[in-house]
Amino acid sequence: MVANEVLIDEELAGFIRGPVSAMLGTADAMAVPDATRLAGVAKLDGRRFRVLISTDARTARANAFIGARVAVLVTDITTYRSVQWKGRVVSAGEERTPGDLALFHRHVEAFGEASPRVGIPQPMIAGLFPRRVVPLEVEVDALYDQTPGPAAGRRIRTGG
Repeated sequence: MVANEVLIDEELAGFIRGPVSAMLGTADAMAVPDATRLAGVAKLDGRRFRVLISTDARTARANAFIGARVAVLVTDITTYRSVQWKGRVVSAGEERTPGDLALFHRHVEAFGEASPRVGIPQPMIAGLFPRRVVPLEVEVDALYDQTPGPAAGRRIRTGG
């Protein structure tokens, strides 16, 4: 992987702003996996994300210490297009900012607007997302297509 390779380009930044479901995958010291729903994902630059996880996601928070390997999986709920980034946590446990709150509301709103098209009743939306979140920053070093089908698992290269 080229050190300055762009792994979150503008097209992918637009994708993550859409009606998506996002997960953070972690593992503990014994390689026991965990996955938790993210309540927001935002591009910081061509290789870094800011993600929001629930304050109640104890396992994910314990596993997502600075330097820990993690995966961020983002799926468009209307098309099932799925992209996975793998990388390392570079910042964890910071205080929430006004920008984080705006990110949270935008994420939930985009999901909520599209949910009736895929059979998720509007009243269910509030229960899908936590109300208390904390941010993590993730620097990514690999990008994969995880859309269901024959190309799932294929590494994507977005330029350098």
